[in-house]
Amino acid sequence: MEGGFWQSGQGVVAYAFPTYDGTGIKRDPPSAELERIASTAQRAQDSASLISDVRPGLREAVVFAACPVEGESTGLIAWTLKRVPVIGAEILNQLIVALGLLLGLVIVSGVWLGWTLTRWRRQSAQLSEQLAQAERLATLGRVSAGLAHEIRNPLGTMRMKAENALAAPADVREARVAGALESVLSQTARLEALVSSLLALTQPFRVERKALHLGEWLDEREQAHAETAARNGVHIELNIDPDTAARAAVLDPVQMARALDNLLLNALAHTGRGGVIELGARRRQNGALLLWVADDGAGIPAELRDSIFEPFTTARPGGTGLGLTLAREIVQAHGGQIALTERPQGACFEMELPWHAS
Repeated sequence: MEGGFWQSGQGVVAYAFPTYDGTGIKRDPPSAELERIASTAQRAQDSASLISDVRPGLREAVVFAACPVEGESTGLIAWTLKRVPVIGAEILNQLIVALGLLLGLVIVSGVWLGWTLTRWRRQSAQLSEQLAQAERLATLGRVSAGLAHEIRNPLGTMRMKAENALAAPADVREARVAGALESVLSQTARLEALVSSLLALTQPFRVERKALHLGEWLDEREQAHAETAARNGVHIELNIDPDTAARAAVLDPVQMARALDNLLLNALAHTGRGGVIELGARRRQNGALLLWVADDGAGIPAELRDSIFEPFTTARPGGTGLGLTLAREIVQAHGGQIALTERPQGACFEMELPWHAS
């Protein structure tokens, strides 16, 4: 216990440390505590009452107390301070050792965990590369098989026609040769379309956006297929939201026309005489532009729904199975997505594109 008297303007005017266990008599107040002694005494003088304060510490806490001296008009303030051990030295040393061991364990664990994660990351990268390579090989196998099938059929047709023409009697050979040549030209056109679609898929899409009037542009796409639709006895119906039709959007008119044409050609191939194909457009609540082509034909077989956008997947004879794949690539190049949606009859393909106003 230490204590003494304090006076404003003079500081500590008296000091005693009766429990001092050192040699001699301690006459100087603790310099490290003078500021706290002065502030506590000043507060006691201002409030004319007992004031206490505590300075916490790791090893010990220092408790200060100060109060005015009664019966004195000189402004003397009596003060005391007491040091109270918080943790014993032995316990503190043990705690420091324990914390050191814990810190060392954390560091070692961190190093081991980092090494383990690095090894796992390396193994994961190798596994991902192997899986990617296996997927590429599997895709190449599927594409090669589909391509071989698509090429073999026209070649087989041309060979059969040519053999029949050569084996025909002389009196009908000329007619057979003419028919064979027409078949060769037809199958050659089919192969050219196949090669063009494959080249379009292998080359990166460069989206060149332009401002266009949606209503007029969709009307042009409908008119481009009007003759085929009339020949098949099918009606193409435009269903465009009036507000959307009046707006000008920014997209690649050539690429998106290819995507829409592929969807319309598929719909025409699957819609019977007297059927209706709907070509529509509207703005969604999220601001995206929604384009769709729907028909009331036979629809997509259930076994093809999950792979309908994969190359060489087709539900119609003579189809290359690349039209929907090409449409998907074009839509994705625009930052959008295409999906086959459920409907009671027929098929409906929806293309959702980010809206870029002009």
